[in-house]
Amino acid sequence: MYNAPVIKKALDIIRLMVEDFSPLSITEISKRLSISKSTVFGILKALEEEKLIIKDNTSKRYLIGPGLFELSKKVFRGGELTAIARPYLERLVKEVDETVFLCTRSNDKIETIDVVEAKKAVKISVPVGTKMPITASVLCKIFLSPLKNDEIREFLSKKGLRKYTENSITDIDRFIEEIEKTRKLGYSLDLEEFLKGVRALATLLNYPDGTLAGAICILGFTSSFKDEKIPFMIEKLKEITFLINERLKLLNIK
Repeated sequence: MYNAPVIKKALDIIRLMVEDFSPLSITEISKRLSISKSTVFGILKALEEEKLIIKDNTSKRYLIGPGLFELSKKVFRGGELTAIARPYLERLVKEVDETVFLCTRSNDKIETIDVVEAKKAVKISVPVGTKMPITASVLCKIFLSPLKNDEIREFLSKKGLRKYTENSITDIDRFIEEIEKTRKLGYSLDLEEFLKGVRALATLLNYPDGTLAGAICILGFTSSFKDEKIPFMIEKLKEITFLINERLKLLNIK
């Protein structure tokens, strides 16, 4: 089969940038792909004209541009957010070895728009399109955290806090205390409050204008989601959340 050399090199560059997560310089791309700097420069200029690649004027490095997201979002149900977050979710799963999902809020429901499952035999599966009640503990804490306490109290007074397990918090004052912790720490934690034998961590994603984009959630069975593992997972989750939020800012996705 014949492959036009320059097209193959362009695809290799795009593939490298998608898989690498971070902005790359011409020199780094040249060394890693064994392509001359002049060829890399020419390909990047062509890709930049089509907005498939953009250049960070501060670092002089290149990264995936909005044009590529416009193409990739057509494949993903969640549009730009899913397209941007997907490689980071895959990276997070490799690091924490638990299932990770991306979700958004629509009124009183939370909908899963992308899922990356852990590779191990015993894992949790969450199909894309799954809808959960806003009162699901870890998601309720994180999605309500931007609101004022009076607004949260009014909302929960109308919706009520269902007792899903013996660990569920059904007292509104206690639940608001948990949300206050969530605001302070930057993540929410669920220790078998929604599903018996299941633990979860979640963080918020925001668009550049400050509006809520969605949330990332790590979900695992208590047998592997152990206490001693939680600090490491929090660190990795917050790291990935920061990277996705920064990418949303850089691409000015709204």
